[in-house]
Amino acid sequence: MRGRGDRKPARLRAWLLGLGAALLAGRALAETPPAAFGSSEMLRAGGDLAGLLSLPPRPGPQLPAVLLLHDALGPDARSAAYIDQLLGAGIAALDLLVEAPGEAARNAALAALAADPRIDPGRLGVLGFGAGAAAALTAPVAARALLYPGCASLPRPAALPGAVLLAYGTADPANPPAACLTLAMALVEAGASVRRLGYEGASYGWDRPASMPGEIVLLPAPGLGERVAARPWPALTARAAAQLAGFFALALGR
Repeated sequence: MRGRGDRKPARLRAWLLGLGAALLAGRALAETPPAAFGSSEMLRAGGDLAGLLSLPPRPGPQLPAVLLLHDALGPDARSAAYIDQLLGAGIAALDLLVEAPGEAARNAALAALAADPRIDPGRLGVLGFGAGAAAALTAPVAARALLYPGCASLPRPAALPGAVLLAYGTADPANPPAACLTLAMALVEAGASVRRLGYEGASYGWDRPASMPGEIVLLPAPGLGERVAARPWPALTARAAAQLAGFFALALGR
C-alpha cells in the first residue's frame, strides 16, 4: 500500500504538465495577430451615426448581419457576449448606439447595413434587449431574437413571416412564462416560426454584467411601468449568447 508521500511526485508532475500547457496556450494566443479577432468600425447612415459594426475574423463576400437594439436605458455591455458569438459564427453585428431605439432608428441602421457591399441585404436579423424587442419584432428581416421583451404587453402583429427566438427567465415578473407562451402562440398564428427558451430561475436582464460580485440592479421593464431586479448570471449569458448565435446562423443560412 502506497503512503501519502508517494503521491507528491505524481501531483507535482501533473501540476507542471498543466502549467506547461497553459503557458503554451498563452504563447499561441499572444502570437495570434490582432486581425484574427475580427475588426470593428463606426457605420453611418447618411450623416448620422448608425452604430458600431463588427466583422468576423475572416469575412467573406456578402455576410449575414444582425442589428442589436438596446433596452430602455440605452447601450450597455449586455451586447458584448452576443457580438462575440455572432462573430464566431461568421455573422457581422451592428450595435446600435442610441437610447430607446424606435422604428426610425432601426430602419436607418438596417438601410446602412443593406447598403454596405460586405453585407448581404437578404440575410439580415435583429436582436432586441427588453424594450428594444418591440422594434425588433416588427423589423422587415428574416430573423428576430427577443430577449425578455415584456411578453404580456408586446404588440401582436397581424402577419409575421420569418423566424423568431423568444428568450426569458422564469423568475422575471415582466415576462411570466404563461404570458410568453401566449405570445409565442400568437406569433405562430401570425406566420412566424418560433423557438421559445425559458431559462429556469433567471431574472430580467440576466445578461447585464455586474460591476462587482453579487450586484443586483433595478432596470425599467417593458410593460410594467416600474423597475425590476436584474441578477447577473454569467454562465447563463454565455449559454444564451451561443444559442442565439446558432439560431441566427441557421435562420440566415450561414
